[in-house]
Amino acid sequence: MMTAMPKVTDSAQAKAWLKDAHPDWSIVRSDKGRWWGFLDTDKRGKDAVPLGTTAVDADTPQKLHELLDAAES
Repeated sequence: MMTAMPKVTDSAQAKAWLKDAHPDWSIVRSDKGRWWGFLDTDKRGKDAVPLGTTAVDADTPQKLHELLDAAES
């Protein structure tokens, strides 16, 4: 079940929350304001089930959270 992302006041808070909610992913916010998530396969371990998606991008941290949840399910 997807946990709703709380309202945050700045991008640093959003990034910290996303990293906590999705620990296997590297979270990046570009200087243009776009959000990216890159799967860190080293963090997942050798016995983890492979995911078909290893990178996602979105205009908002909320949308990135939705896409990361979908990739993990």
